[in-house]
Amino acid sequence: MFIDEKMTKSELRNKTHIVTFQCIFEDVVHIEKNQKKEPRCSFMDINSDINILGGVPDYNLIRVYIAGEASDKSSEEIQHEYTGIKTEKAFKRFQRAIDKSMNSFYSERLRDMIQTLCNIQDLDETILLVFFWNMSINNEMFAYLNEAVYFPILFSGRTVVTAEEVLACLKELRLSEETLQKWSDSTMSITASKYLTVIKKLGLVDGSVKKKIVYKNLSDRQFILFLYWLMQAEETTNLSDSRWMKYGFMEKQYFIERCLQRKFTKYINLNYNGEILRAEPLMTYEEICHEC
Repeated sequence: MFIDEKMTKSELRNKTHIVTFQCIFEDVVHIEKNQKKEPRCSFMDINSDINILGGVPDYNLIRVYIAGEASDKSSEEIQHEYTGIKTEKAFKRFQRAIDKSMNSFYSERLRDMIQTLCNIQDLDETILLVFFWNMSINNEMFAYLNEAVYFPILFSGRTVVTAEEVLACLKELRLSEETLQKWSDSTMSITASKYLTVIKKLGLVDGSVKKKIVYKNLSDRQFILFLYWLMQAEETTNLSDSRWMKYGFMEKQYFIERCLQRKFTKYINLNYNGEILRAEPLMTYEEICHEC
C-alpha cells in the first residue's frame, strides 16, 4: 500500500491552513470563556505501533511482508511458518502495526526501492536502516522521539540513552497532544521502553539495561540508498536544509562533502552553489538496488 500522491502540495498547504485556522478559532473561543489559553487540537497521529513493534520477535517478518513472499499464504500459515507468536489475536496486532508503520510508503518510488531490496537480499544492517527510515516517515511519534531524544544524544557524542529520557520527552509531548493525555503513566513508561527496544532491533543501540549508541558510518551503498530515500522524503528541492538529513547519521558539512564525491556521479546528478544542494536520481528506484 502507498499514500495517494494525487493531492498537490498547494492543496496540502491549503488543507493545513484550514486545520490551523480551525484550531486558532477554537483557542480564541476558549480564551474568551476561560481567560486562559490551552491547546484544543492535536496534529500528531498517535498510536501504539511502537509498543507493538517492540514486541515483534523477528524483524525478518517485516521483510517477508514487504517483499510479498507470503502474499499467497493465509494469516494462520504466516503465523506458524515465520513466527513463534502463539495466538491469532496477537499476530493480527503485529500484522496491523507492520502494515501501518513499516509496509506503507510515502511514494511509489520508495515502495519500488524498499520492496526490491526486501526481495533481493536477506535481513541485514542495510535492510534494518531502510526500515528505520521508512518507519520514521510513517510514524510521527517515532520520528518525534528520534529527533527529540536519539539524534541529540547521538550528535552530542554521548554513549548511552535511557528510558527515563524517552519518558520525560513523552510527558512533555503529552502537554500538547490530547491522545497522549488519555494514556496512563504505565502505558507511557512501556512506550518509552519499547521505543528503545525498536531502535535496538533496528541496530541503532545495543545493551540490555543501559542502551549504548551504535555509531553508524554508512557504506557507499547505504549512502546512495539514503540519498535516494532523502530525495523522496524531502518535499523541498534544497537537500542541505532537509530535516531528514540527520537520518544519514552525519553532520551537514560532511553530508555535503560526501554528496560531492565523484564516485557518486554515476547514480546522482548534483548541483551545489554553496548554499543550495539539489539532487536528481539517474536511475529508477528499482534499478538502484541492483546497481549500487
